[in-house]
Amino acid sequence: MNPLAQELNRILEGTIVDKLLSDYGRRMYFPKGIISQSAEAKQKATKYNATIGIATESGSPMYLPSIYSMFAHDGLTQNEIFPYAPTAGEMQLRKLWYEDMLRKNPTMKDKKVSLPIVTSGLTHSISLVASLFLEKNDTILVPDMYWGNYNLTFVEQREAKMIQFPLFSNEALNIDGLEKAIDSLDSQKINLILNFPNNPSGYSPKISEAQRLCEMLTKKAFEGKHLLVLLDDAYFDLFYEENLYRESLFSMLCDAHEHLFAVKGDAATKEEMVWGFRIGFLTFGAKGLTDSHYEALTKKTMGLIRGSVSSCSKPSQNLLIKAMQSPHRLEEKEMNVKQLAKRYHLLKTALGKYAHNKHLVPLPFNSGYFMAFVCAGDAEALRIHLLDTYKVGTISIQGTYLRLAFSSVDLEDIEDLVTLVYKGADEVFGA
Repeated sequence: MNPLAQELNRILEGTIVDKLLSDYGRRMYFPKGIISQSAEAKQKATKYNATIGIATESGSPMYLPSIYSMFAHDGLTQNEIFPYAPTAGEMQLRKLWYEDMLRKNPTMKDKKVSLPIVTSGLTHSISLVASLFLEKNDTILVPDMYWGNYNLTFVEQREAKMIQFPLFSNEALNIDGLEKAIDSLDSQKINLILNFPNNPSGYSPKISEAQRLCEMLTKKAFEGKHLLVLLDDAYFDLFYEENLYRESLFSMLCDAHEHLFAVKGDAATKEEMVWGFRIGFLTFGAKGLTDSHYEALTKKTMGLIRGSVSSCSKPSQNLLIKAMQSPHRLEEKEMNVKQLAKRYHLLKTALGKYAHNKHLVPLPFNSGYFMAFVCAGDAEALRIHLLDTYKVGTISIQGTYLRLAFSSVDLEDIEDLVTLVYKGADEVFGA
């Protein structure tokens, strides 16, 4: 094992991170190679800097004017566009995201967590966590309503086993079902991913459900389980009902117990509506972890980034920095969220007209981009029928569920969409 990895492992020894790391995670480190040597040169090489592999002239990066002209109206300088970004992301962006995280999650105030690491989107964040902590044949608990990309990351890449638990029980969050799933595992190490607002169902916990869920997970830590709780917060901040827990579960779990390690995966791609920018964040938290522990874990994560994508998009990060500093940003976001909320409420009303229809039964939803139906028959057959007959695109899931993204349907088209979906279901599943 590389001595740098050994040193990071020594720093983490005895912590919950040490107990959870995969063999790959233990072997990971950030090399003292080109990147770190170039960083040193940036501070000290005032005469000549012949380290980093980019082309420069008079201290600035060379560029093609035809490309730079595309950015001119954005106010980005050459140095904010063309060089490599730091492996863990632009420090200014990491600090801005942390401050914004505290604004959105006031329960986190005064709690010690890591500084967010910039990733290339939420998928990249999940892949990094899986690499750090999942071994071949490990199990990871997922709700039965889960994003299909988990299959590629957990099962195909890491060769772990996904064990599903029912997300709902009597139209409420199935906390007892999750507890039973945890208790059924013959392992001290528990890997769990939770995604709220949920994709594909569009559900977020009510205040009482969130509190009870976190209390149950903390109880498992007190009982001696070593928990990794990965929080996929891709659709965070899109809440449409007043009784919902409007913070991330990370805010309660990040210092709940020494045996509970919480990881928050954020997606600026969704929250800031910059999907193609491919910017996400990873933040770590557990009771008892110190700055040195977080720094060691950050270096391991940087090693994974360095060995895969090397670094994340510099112009995307700098555009986001400028956007987050804009005095108009929050007002602009609120306007967009209000527009999505209008679609949500109209969709609820439209669905109410079909409350007695047995061919499609809506699952509970209150947030995010999506809602989903339980189908009386083959969801894929319905999807194809809607597409071929009515030119309506939907997503079939696991042969049972049909997902609608009301986020991508204009307000004036919501009612017609619902009418066509139910008409198609009646035709496919029998009137």
